[in-house]
Amino acid sequence: MSAPRSLWPAGWRDWLPGLLLSLPLALLLWQLRGSPEGLRTSVAIAAVVLALPWVVPAMVLLATVSAPLYMWLHTQGPVPDPLQWLGGSLLVGAVVGAHINAAIGWRWLHRREARHETGLGEFLKRAPRDGTRGSGGPA
Repeated sequence: MSAPRSLWPAGWRDWLPGLLLSLPLALLLWQLRGSPEGLRTSVAIAAVVLALPWVVPAMVLLATVSAPLYMWLHTQGPVPDPLQWLGGSLLVGAVVGAHINAAIGWRWLHRREARHETGLGEFLKRAPRDGTRGSGGPA
């Protein structure tokens, strides 16, 4: 059997189906800013679960990249609490992770079946040309 093509999206067109999950999730998280804390927490937990296992690397990357911006904000006046900033990084990381999972899932759903190729088993089971069994070499 030959392996089907890689499930990791290769080009930008392969990443577009991820927007089917990440864009509505990002809009939902944005709209719930003024909602009760219990609802916001439940939706944030659902977003993190949808983004597993990519949420942690995405959050670390975003927190690292956004650190200079956070430091620059200190020169401009009052800044958000560090835990709020990291919580926002976690939610953005969750949206990025959900996007990755949706793109990979879409590609998995539209994969082609593997085709059969002769392999080692068929090679070992074949009949030798001179009618003897075994390797055919000198004994």
